[in-house]
Amino acid sequence: MTAKKVLVIDDSIMIRKMVKSILAGKYDVLEASDGKSGLDAARRAFPDLILLDFVMPKYNGYQTLQAIRRVEGLQKVPVIMISGLKEQVTEHVPEPFTEFDFLEKPFEADVLVARIQNFLTTEPSQPVSAATARSAPAVVRDLPRAEEPSLQMIVNRLTATETLLVQGIENLIQREVVARFNELNTRIDHQDQAINSLNQRMDKISEQIDHQNKGLMVILRELKVLQAK
Repeated sequence: MTAKKVLVIDDSIMIRKMVKSILAGKYDVLEASDGKSGLDAARRAFPDLILLDFVMPKYNGYQTLQAIRRVEGLQKVPVIMISGLKEQVTEHVPEPFTEFDFLEKPFEADVLVARIQNFLTTEPSQPVSAATARSAPAVVRDLPRAEEPSLQMIVNRLTATETLLVQGIENLIQREVVARFNELNTRIDHQDQAINSLNQRMDKISEQIDHQNKGLMVILRELKVLQAK
């Protein structure tokens, strides 16, 4: 059976790779780094579900969603909007959300999978024949069930830790970028002040040269008068 397609539209490569890792083996995950490329990918692939970041350059998540809804065949595709702050979404789209579901970052792996499964219900499993059951390895039937929850708990904790780490790295990068921009703006301001000061000095020098030229013209006229006598 062909795996259902999930399109992840997020400008963070770390989030895209993390989602792809979480959904590996469950769904066919497609990636897009911004609203425009996400719209193009949706038109090409017609995914079964779209995971859409809200804060992106050029086009935010809601603008991208509106563009997707105008495409024939994508009007009813389920969309899960994701954002680090729900307030970022409610500033543009008041609650209750009717055009999309919402998931706040950072999210745990099991929460993401469960939310997607709510929209993409898998096909019921086929009954196992008696012959198949008899031929199955005994070790599979004898696996201790008590170990499954503990293993799942460890996986969930590791995934949650990875998500928090990704968010922390993103926040650190954002703060570093802002700090660099502020430093650059400060340097530009200082350079502008230096240029303005230099222009003022040039204006004064030009005025002085004009005065000196006028004085020289007066002297030349006086010399010509003396020579004429």
